[in-house]
Amino acid sequence: MISEYLMIDEDTLDSLMDLNNRELTQKLFEIEESGKFELIDIDKIWDALHCFLTGVSASKPIEGDKLSEAVVGVHNFNIDDEDADFVTCTENDELEAIIIAIESVDFDKLASSFDPKVLKKHRIYPQGIEQDGKEQLVEEFRYALTELLKFYKKALDTNHHVIVSIL
Repeated sequence: MISEYLMIDEDTLDSLMDLNNRELTQKLFEIEESGKFELIDIDKIWDALHCFLTGVSASKPIEGDKLSEAVVGVHNFNIDDEDADFVTCTENDELEAIIIAIESVDFDKLASSFDPKVLKKHRIYPQGIEQDGKEQLVEEFRYALTELLKFYKKALDTNHHVIVSIL
């Protein structure tokens, strides 16, 4: 499973709102393939990054925690369908608070106290990621967080919303 972040406009967001899980994921694949909107992915580091920033797995998003929302988004599509794929939306007016939270992270302090064993303790995806070693993981976290920050700033500046899909 990888985490992808897709900028979309208001009309596109509106067109996704009432789709069921299968229709939603199909439409997202079509949008991605069209190349109309900017897209980034942070590959498989999403759960470990969430744990690094919040202390818990992304499988337990923290409502209202802007660092949690930076990784997993804010509004879950198909929330009533327990078997639905993980797709969320962060609306443009919610991006500024997330950007401020990311910019406020004392990354070096988090990195110095980070112990990869916590990833195993919290059963972070993918299994065994803690074996990559602290230095490698910290550099992957730094890169992913930097890319997310740039992406969110651009989405805010261009009046786009962000769709997060972990598929």
